[in-house]
Amino acid sequence: MPRQADPTLPSRIAEAAYALWRKDGDQAVTIRDVARRAKTTTPSVYAHFADRTAILRAVRELAHEHFVTALAKSKSVTDACGRMLAFADEHPRDYELLFGYGFRDRVEPAVQAAQFAIFEGYVRQAGVPDRDVRPTALAMRSLVHGAAMFRLAQDKPGPWWPESRTACLDACALLLEQRRRGR
Repeated sequence: MPRQADPTLPSRIAEAAYALWRKDGDQAVTIRDVARRAKTTTPSVYAHFADRTAILRAVRELAHEHFVTALAKSKSVTDACGRMLAFADEHPRDYELLFGYGFRDRVEPAVQAAQFAIFEGYVRQAGVPDRDVRPTALAMRSLVHGAAMFRLAQDKPGPWWPESRTACLDACALLLEQRRRGR
């Protein structure tokens, strides 16, 4: 009698790869190590994922789920910006995978556009006139992403991080208020 396929194996493989990624980054995600951590074999990994790139796509999807969960409780666009910075600080490898160097290579343009459209929607909900939504969202994203990448440039938060974080969020709030007023 043939063995029954384990329906949880694909998610176990993805979770194993994600755990390796979070601990030691990109170089830690090898097919052999993923199989070992998922308590399976490399042929079983290949049965569910065509290659390492497919596994990293699954890792990115898990990181994105965690990011969305972290931002879900946002009460405003500026609160979301603060939560984005907190996410980068608390989950630096996830932030780097989602938005760091190589982002454009890892994420299809349509997905990038859809993610940015969500952010533009929050800016619109904050009362920014339609003509100013895109430039405001671009400026706020640049401020937050720049601060997050500045934070990620160090292994741990430097002495200027709390001030940089506050300055970034203050700048976002000021920009938002100016755009609401039509200036």
